[in-house]
Amino acid sequence: MQLEITYFIKGQDIIKHHHQRVIMVKKMKNPKEIVESGYDKIYKTYHKQRRVGSIDTTKFSTNKKELNDLVRLLSKNSKILDVGCGNGPVAKFFTDKNFDVVGIDISRNMLKLARKNVPKAKFYKMDMTRIRFASNSFDVITCFYAVIHVPRRYHSKILNKFYKILKPNGYLLISVGMKDTKSWIEENWLGAEMYFSGFDKETNLKLIEKTGFKIIWSRAVGPESDRFLFVLAQKSKS
Repeated sequence: MQLEITYFIKGQDIIKHHHQRVIMVKKMKNPKEIVESGYDKIYKTYHKQRRVGSIDTTKFSTNKKELNDLVRLLSKNSKILDVGCGNGPVAKFFTDKNFDVVGIDISRNMLKLARKNVPKAKFYKMDMTRIRFASNSFDVITCFYAVIHVPRRYHSKILNKFYKILKPNGYLLISVGMKDTKSWIEENWLGAEMYFSGFDKETNLKLIEKTGFKIIWSRAVGPESDRFLFVLAQKSKS
């Protein structure tokens, strides 16, 4: 009888012991490292495509329609957290309307652009799976084209953290994928390797509701080949 044991060692090669033979298998890549290094590499290209202040018709727009629908619900003193802020288009949308904005991102180079593009906002390098803000800190959280870069097993944890740091009656405006994609690495995404993961539409909506949010609306945005589900949800009063 042949016995095969597989050891998964984080950040190292997979080692298989098969019938007293040691087989080296392709190294497992860390999704966080792929995303961070990828955006650090392509930040200039991304900046050209998702320009701060770009219009709705561009692929990498600030999604002004969705943002305007949110703004109508806000008071003037609302404090906003933009998760996965990139080069700052969403942050600029809000600072132009005199809101207090904080942005976080995993890419140092993206944050350099954001600080240059949106000097009125505050930006921090932070992993969304390890957000470090106190409970009831923000009136609004936006998260555009970002959670799709995190392994989906963490999505529920991220949503729960969002819920915790939002104030009672606070709003979440988030974009998620619409396809069931456990794990996918695109070798050349705007010039760099990039990681993607997500659930289908129905599962995403259930996750958001299960967290405790009340969904105000959800809508598919973008062309059929590259469509995202935008969801506006609200935290309960308590």
